[in-house]
Amino acid sequence: MKRLNIIDNHGWTPRKLRKQERKIKNAHLRQRVMAVRLVMEGYLGKDVASMVNVCRQTVSHYVSLFNEGDLELLLHR
Repeated sequence: MKRLNIIDNHGWTPRKLRKQERKIKNAHLRQRVMAVRLVMEGYLGKDVASMVNVCRQTVSHYVSLFNEGDLELLLHR
């Protein structure tokens, strides 16, 4: 299984993402940011999926959105 990677962090660090998580009121959007942060910290996709209670494909989708268009695209519904 291929490891998920953040290709372009767009200037975001895990610390900055954690601060952003705290500001987000919507639980689903907060979950997206948390998933990306955990991947950025080096966790495997399957482990992140169990931590945030989604499937691995969903985590992969979140990472793809973040890689494509920064946090703005990740938070766009």
